[in-house]
Amino acid sequence: MSKGHTTKEQIIWKAYQLFRERGYYNTSMADIGQACGLLKGSIYHHFASKEVLMEEVLKAVYNSFKQQVFDVAFQAMGTPKERLEKMMQAIEQTYFQEQGGCIMGQTGAHVPSNPAAFTSIIQQFFSAWKQAFAHVFTPQYGIEDSQRLAWQAIQEIEGAVTLYCIFFDKSFFISTRQRIEGMLA
Repeated sequence: MSKGHTTKEQIIWKAYQLFRERGYYNTSMADIGQACGLLKGSIYHHFASKEVLMEEVLKAVYNSFKQQVFDVAFQAMGTPKERLEKMMQAIEQTYFQEQGGCIMGQTGAHVPSNPAAFTSIIQQFFSAWKQAFAHVFTPQYGIEDSQRLAWQAIQEIEGAVTLYCIFFDKSFFISTRQRIEGMLA
């Protein structure tokens, strides 16, 4: 990114990459500035603090995931199984296109030390994800079971992504994806 032409959105996505790879607490504003080709102080022109920047990162990730994954569940086109497969494909592309796994899960793991704003956004993210999965499961399993299965699917995906980050073995996710997609006839 060239100096003077870096937008707020570019800073958010560069910060996202760094927070995802290193974690929030291991990334400084100076690191973000350097990655953007800016001085640290230039970041503060757009964001009052690292906390405010992270809130914007989490909101951007939530909105991106909503468009690419969650909204697919509610589309009128396709069977629930087809929509689930499309969702799982988008999840795979999102989590494995770059290093770092799930920034929501990583950040959420530090709940006691996180600002309340982080926790609120992360809770909204996972609740929306649950609603999306439950929506595609409901025609086959009913409302109550679909809610339980939705949380189970999210837990399995997050576990598979974590194991991938530890072992660099995508087979954890592939088997999880196959099992979840196999839940619908």
